Amino acid sequence: MIPLLLGALGALAFGLLVRAVWLGYPPPSIVARVLTAREQAVVAAAADALFPGGGPIPLSGTEAGLVAYVDDNLARLGPRARSLVRLLFVLVEHGPWLFGNAPSRFTRLSLEGRLAELARMATSRIYFRRVSFLSLRALLSMGYLANDRVAERIGLAPCLAPFERARAGLHEVCS
Repeated sequence: MIPLLLGALGALAFGLLVRAVWLGYPPPSIVARVLTAREQAVVAAAADALFPGGGPIPLSGTEAGLVAYVDDNLARLGPRARSLVRLLFVLVEHGPWLFGNAPSRFTRLSLEGRLAELARMATSRIYFRRVSFLSLRALLSMGYLANDRVAERIGLAPCLAPFERARAGLHEVCS
């Protein structure tokens, strides 16, 4: 009787672990070259936490196309660097319960919960967590600022290839 009960508890625990780690993600938001549905959900959740819509720049992170931007950048990386970025997404997704801050993964937290988790990452005593936050923020910030509507809203003049213009003999590199 006890072995049967322990087996049932073990199966339940395993089922909950599988659900927590692999199941319950929304369908992919884009047809991606590299990002899985789970990774797209992590990027979207982090993007909208860092760049919420409706503020001085009305575009949210997902509206600015950050999922597609990250997918394009990951496709350009070599296998080792791509694996490291994917590990970053795993850390962000499972960090809340791995570090005991929340009983849930990042994508299931409310906006306030995601903001609090990102703040904990940014100020963590663990160096690797702080660097992970900075890496995520840098990647998403580059994508946000690469959006034409965001750049226009903050007054940036697009100059995507300044060195090519200089090599072509154009003295005004960017106007």
